Amino acid sequence: MEMNKFVHVCLTPALIDQFDVSEAIVVVIDILRATTTMCVAFDHGAELIVPVEKVEECLTYKPQGFITAGERSGEHLDGFDLGNSPFSYTREAIGGKKIAITTTNGTRAIKAAQERGAKEIVVGSFSNISLLTNWLIQQNEHVCLLCAGWRDNVTLEDTIFAGAMVRKLRHDFRRFQDTALVAETLFQSANVRKRYFFRHSSHFYRLVHLNLQEEVKYAMHRDTHPVLPIMIGNELHDISKVKGDYKAFKKQVQAEQKARAARQV
Repeated sequence: MEMNKFVHVCLTPALIDQFDVSEAIVVVIDILRATTTMCVAFDHGAELIVPVEKVEECLTYKPQGFITAGERSGEHLDGFDLGNSPFSYTREAIGGKKIAITTTNGTRAIKAAQERGAKEIVVGSFSNISLLTNWLIQQNEHVCLLCAGWRDNVTLEDTIFAGAMVRKLRHDFRRFQDTALVAETLFQSANVRKRYFFRHSSHFYRLVHLNLQEEVKYAMHRDTHPVLPIMIGNELHDISKVKGDYKAFKKQVQAEQKARAARQV
């Protein structure tokens, strides 16, 4: 296996133009809470998830039979079936369903990666960190860890998670940009006092104001939802249970998407 592959950390979507991700797997990170919630949804049986940047666009999926999920500034949007709380995505609520979701930061980060022409886009959180890092090692591709941040600002929790991933990838990759070393150093400092660091993050204070501190604790737990959400077209699909090379599954989904689009014309 060639080890001369880079790992970059993009601390906020506002900086993604500095990275060439056309030959990289982009891992979108929004620990509090979008990517954590997406992993919960797939582990509880969601069929697929469509991440949408705009509120109005997300609502157009409702007549198509989708569950709509919407959040801005941590709060559930009116007119949407669900917000962004991982506790709401129970098997009874979303099992076997299609979900369209828009959030303040996470879905915007996914859109930014798409616009930059990322080779692949996957979703990362503490809840799927081991499965995700093992998969990235197997792919042997360049990796860009894209932190969603908060409205183009850097956040502690996303950077700490990126640092945790850098640490796990270190033995299998040779090239690490300075931001990767910064994230790894922060993770090492925070690892023994992770709860302290999270409790002093700006986003934690926002969620505490909304009485959502239990969701912060939940988002810190490792490997609770071992799924692997990957973008195919405009949809996220969980490929963790796909047997063999997922590229055949990807081609099948792309063919289905093309057929649906043709029927709508």
